[in-house]
Parts: sequence; structure tokens; C-alpha cells
Amino acid sequence: MNPINPELLSIHIPKTAGRTFREILKSQYGVNGVLSLDHYYLTKQNEQLADHPTDRYPVIHGHLPYRQISKVALPSSKYITWLRHPVDRVISNYYHYRDSVFPAKQKRNPSAQLVSIEDFIERPKRRNKMSQYLEGIDLEALFFVGFQEQFKEDVVRLGRKLQWRISELPLQMRVNENKRTKQSAPSLPEELIMRIRKCNEKDLALYEKAKQLSEKGFWS
Repeated sequence: MNPINPELLSIHIPKTAGRTFREILKSQYGVNGVLSLDHYYLTKQNEQLADHPTDRYPVIHGHLPYRQISKVALPSSKYITWLRHPVDRVISNYYHYRDSVFPAKQKRNPSAQLVSIEDFIERPKRRNKMSQYLEGIDLEALFFVGFQEQFKEDVVRLGRKLQWRISELPLQMRVNENKRTKQSAPSLPEELIMRIRKCNEKDLALYEKAKQLSEKGFWS
């Protein structure tokens, strides 16, 4: 018998509504139908994705770049990801670091110093994060690309493509945003916004290309 799993490979780029999307996936495939992992956990455990029984799950979802998640793909597997405007994504990523990651780090190491947003955006691993995650695959090869800015509409479009039970989608499809993030870009100095754009030129180009493809109905 030919294997059929994994059916969907969901590449969760940080700060692109991935947690909300994970709950939607579980509503469609069941809690036991979604294998949720990330490369941070795998690295910490000194494991490979292939060490897990990926062929038992219809869906694999998590912070897993294409080059990592593709190692367990079948020819029939479908790749899905979500994008977000790079400036907003970077700002949201910084607030997550400042409000969640750093306090936990400081508990372990009281002498730890908070990184400023100016230094945060310059770090290589923080630049062009969307491009890093999708390195090795063209946008046109993805089964679906959605946008956080139009999350609900895109979930419905994806559901139609996959023949999901749309009426059973979670009623509260809350995107991972908060008021501080929504109001952050206009309140930041223009010079800082321009620096973020400069540090994420590849992501800006990727985002604009994806928007153009989406507007032409490529993933409809």
C-alpha cells in the first residue's frame, strides 16, 4: 500500500497567525491528526523530524523551514504557509521577544540584558525570516499561501480547496495580534521603519510577489 501521509505540510513562519491556524487544522483533522513540532525543540532534543512517525499524521505543522519539513514529504504532499507584511511581522516578533522570551531568559540569568529593537532588527537570523523559511521552494510550488491581513477570508478559500467542513471552523478565528502590534508601525520613527525595510528587502519582494499571485487567483 502506498503511503498517503503526510497530506499537508504547514510551514509556520513566526508571527504569521500560526497558532490560530494550528487550531483550525485540528478542527478539521482532529487533535491526533496534526503533528506539531518546531526546529527549536528538535535541536534541543538532538532529533530529526524523520525520527518522529510522520507517516501517521495527515498534517505536520510548526516552525519547520522548507528544507527541513521537505525531508518527510511525499510526492503528493501539499505545502501551505502564511505570510505577513515584513515590517509588521518584524515588529511583532520583537514584542514577542521583549514580552515573553526575554523575561523567561532573565529568570534563568538575572544578568541578561534586553536587546533594543534597533539591535534586534540588525541580527542576521532576524532578517528576511520568511525568505529563510521558504528557501528552496518557489511560491508557485506551494499549494496555498495565505496572508495574515486577510486571515479569515483566506482560511475560507483554503477550506474550499481542501473541501473542509467550513461550517465547523472555529467561530473565533483570532489572529495572533494585539493592540500594541497593530499600533506599533505608525508610532515608530520613520527612520526605524526604513531600517526594518532595508534589513528585509528579500521578504518585501517575496511578499509583493505573493500578493500579486494571490490577486490573480493563483491559489484560489
